[in-house]
Amino acid sequence: MVRHATRSGRADTGMTVWFDRLREAHATLVEAIEQLARLTSGPLPDPQVLIDVRWAVSQSSLARRLLWSQIHTFLARRVAARFEQDFRHLQKVDFTLIRASAKHVGTWTIDAITKDWEGYCQASQLMRSQMLEAIAGEKRLLYPILESLVTDDS
Repeated sequence: MVRHATRSGRADTGMTVWFDRLREAHATLVEAIEQLARLTSGPLPDPQVLIDVRWAVSQSSLARRLLWSQIHTFLARRVAARFEQDFRHLQKVDFTLIRASAKHVGTWTIDAITKDWEGYCQASQLMRSQMLEAIAGEKRLLYPILESLVTDDS
């Protein structure tokens, strides 16, 4: 296995690097989701603030999705048979989330949000819940896979 230098300067396996990057992507996305939750728990904010927070959620979600795709490609060459069912499940959840997110963003433009803040807050809560459930599923299924591979590489 190729060893990579981490930010701490110590040598680490490729699996550890992927695992660390996924944990970081999850934490960044959860932080953005929590920021949107705080924003939607009060009165209609300044539209630019709302745009910025929604952008942060979208960008964090995209980064997580791209990383998951890279991890899947990386793992598929190494352990596909052992975890094929888990990978398929995670892909299905991700595709469902992509569709729901695209519909949500398309429906809830800034104009629509300002006209129906309460409706947006409810829809946003549902979307955030789906995103958090997807992250929990990745943690439940993918973290043990990555942990076992990191252990195997040690």
